[in-house]
Amino acid sequence: MNKGKLPINRRSVVQGLAATGVMATSVARPAFAAPRTIKIGLVQPSTGPLAFFTEQMPFTIAQIKKATGGTIKINGTDHPFEVVVKDSQSNPNRAAEVAQELILRDKVDIIATYATPETVNPVSDQCELNGIPCVSNDAPLEPYFFGRKGDPKKGFDWTYHFFFSGKQLASSLVPYWNRLSTNKTVGGLWPNDGDGIAQSRDFPPFFQSKGYKSIDPGRFDMPASNYNAQITKFKAEQVDIVQGVLPPPEFTTFWNGAAQQGYKPKVVYVGKACEFPEAIYPLGARANHLTTEVWWSKFHPFKSGLTGVSSQDLADQWEKASNKQWSLPLGFRHALFEVVIDVLKRTQNIDKAASIRDAIRATNYKSIVGPIDFRTGPLPNCAQTPLVIGQWFKGKKYLFEMSIVDNSTAPEIPTNAAPELVTY
Repeated sequence: MNKGKLPINRRSVVQGLAATGVMATSVARPAFAAPRTIKIGLVQPSTGPLAFFTEQMPFTIAQIKKATGGTIKINGTDHPFEVVVKDSQSNPNRAAEVAQELILRDKVDIIATYATPETVNPVSDQCELNGIPCVSNDAPLEPYFFGRKGDPKKGFDWTYHFFFSGKQLASSLVPYWNRLSTNKTVGGLWPNDGDGIAQSRDFPPFFQSKGYKSIDPGRFDMPASNYNAQITKFKAEQVDIVQGVLPPPEFTTFWNGAAQQGYKPKVVYVGKACEFPEAIYPLGARANHLTTEVWWSKFHPFKSGLTGVSSQDLADQWEKASNKQWSLPLGFRHALFEVVIDVLKRTQNIDKAASIRDAIRATNYKSIVGPIDFRTGPLPNCAQTPLVIGQWFKGKKYLFEMSIVDNSTAPEIPTNAAPELVTY
């Protein structure tokens, strides 16, 4: 000890400064929220049969961080943000597990997810159960809402979703089919999963009301070793139009089996499988004129409310960065983070989950995939985005390139080719 001297501590220094008025200016300053890192959880199928859906996400996150500088301004304070990514392994049970990890261990502020009901639904259910705000896309609205046992009179509290609806898809397909010469007999490739169950329930009555005969061979589990039963049924019923929803490896099995058995449908539309260039190329000449629903394209007349980038520019940037052709999910990967960033910017109290939830609920945003307003439905907690129909044609720059051939349900999106039957 120092004799004759009083011990100096932080409290005595503070008291002394206050007494001399040195601290007066700092006391008068208004209080600002200290910046803290915002954690955005992301669940995606990085591996497994749905991994096609995730290809553009690293590019998207890099683009978003570049545009924002890695920070989000909330009530005047710049908060850094990080994205905590978890792999669902294309498995619904695993998707639920990693969502729990994000909520309970990583303590994320908000969760984003995408890529079919097998990913989106279990993640959303965990968020609803734990009171964590969630934004999702890339799963049709009916499998998302009713697959989670949603009540249209109540909706959900914490989970919100934007994409096209099954009813919208069926309504888009019929006018396209009407422009082609077929016997109006549709064969359903509807597996025993969220998308397949919803389509097998809702599509046949609608198609029949429009003058089409619907042939349903029944549900099936995946992976399937072959599709002989379905092909045999389609041949016996003279099915001209194949309509289904399968991951790319499953469609390849079906399409190879059809060739082996001499089955030659005139129109083939299989959701998921026919959406990706990388899944189309290996089919060779037999990919020509395959059909896909188009939820986003470089031809769409929308731009990002966050970065200002147009659909065409985003596609060009992706192709330059990756040396790969643009594909439908690119716009929705970008839009997912557009909405998340917009929500966080409008949040009144970032430390309260309910405040983030309220900001999601009030979303009215112009994204690169079109307007997103969760108050418009057609189901609670949902926003419906535009949909058109496309086909694959032999390309100039790439082996096959997609063109929009029918825009009956979204005339604001231009067509650039006429529909054609599959050629053999």
